[in-house]
Amino acid sequence: MKTIVILCGVGEVGKTKTLKEFFGVSHVRKLRRDQLLERGLNGKKIYAVRLSSPQEQEDFCEIDDVKDNIKKRIQKCEQASKGQQYTLIIPFGLYGTTTGKLNEDCILKPIEWLRSQGFRVYIIYLRKKTARELKLLDSFMKGLTSNVIQSTKEYDRQAKELENFIRTI
Repeated sequence: MKTIVILCGVGEVGKTKTLKEFFGVSHVRKLRRDQLLERGLNGKKIYAVRLSSPQEQEDFCEIDDVKDNIKKRIQKCEQASKGQQYTLIIPFGLYGTTTGKLNEDCILKPIEWLRSQGFRVYIIYLRKKTARELKLLDSFMKGLTSNVIQSTKEYDRQAKELENFIRTI
């Protein structure tokens, strides 16, 4: 079965830098727009396509556009893996609106859709203790996952925790 790991966090929490560390490209200042990153881990292929979240690249909470963005990432992984098993890591942004509401549907609906497509989906909350509306974020994420990585700008540690999680799935 193919697996998706979703790395959720607010803006400036370190999703991109953590993934750059994980894939060993932290020295690269700017990656190509649709660059496929690949890493082997315990005989598994681990991929990422783009290091920004689909929600950042599309209009706020345009769920169909977010799904299309994810489909393109999956297609790239399917080509690279030649249909073999793989794990795709996708960063997801947790953002609010000016009304103070969280973009819950923009997180939940793509996750539901991925599961309906036959993917095993795991969620990791990259938690920033200084984030605005932390109680709201923590409450929402507690309902989705117990997998939490504390973001402290120690990207090598965060990448190691991500690696340890992926080893267990």
